[in-house]
Amino acid sequence: MTRVLLALGMAATMFAVSMSSGYAQRDGQSPPATAPSCPGQPAPAPLATGVYTQKPVAEIVINGQPAPGAIWKAGDRAFWHCHSGGQLLFLHEGVGRVQQRGQRARMLHKGETEYAGPGVEHWHGADPNASAHFFQTTYAGSQTFWMEEVGKDDYLGNDVGINSRNEFLKTGAKTKRP
Repeated sequence: MTRVLLALGMAATMFAVSMSSGYAQRDGQSPPATAPSCPGQPAPAPLATGVYTQKPVAEIVINGQPAPGAIWKAGDRAFWHCHSGGQLLFLHEGVGRVQQRGQRARMLHKGETEYAGPGVEHWHGADPNASAHFFQTTYAGSQTFWMEEVGKDDYLGNDVGINSRNEFLKTGAKTKRP
């Protein structure tokens, strides 16, 4: 009797584990994506302080092609934005800066990475004294939603992105005026 109960218990446990192991593992399809909450708006081109230049990373090859990338001149950076599918950043050369809303900006050096998950508000760019060449990619079908310009306090690491957000919500102005 004990052996029968033990066998039934193990079978029930295995069944429960197989049913809870995830939609993607049961039939090979990804679970349906939910739209993350992001207050930005789509734009025809990236919004940036300075010049955003697409430059593939030849040393990283994906499906026989150089990986997508961008180079930022010293002091240049993206506006606050988010991606519906998230974004992966890898610093290939130079010194970069990244920040997620609610955290302080941090520097990235060659070989360091940053991941902003779906709907996570963030920005990235170059250090004030050095350019930065990033490998950057998002999931296929991911949309980018643009918000306000990164303020000086955020860029220098003295704020967590709240002052620029409050100013944007109060004035509706995406760009800063000198």
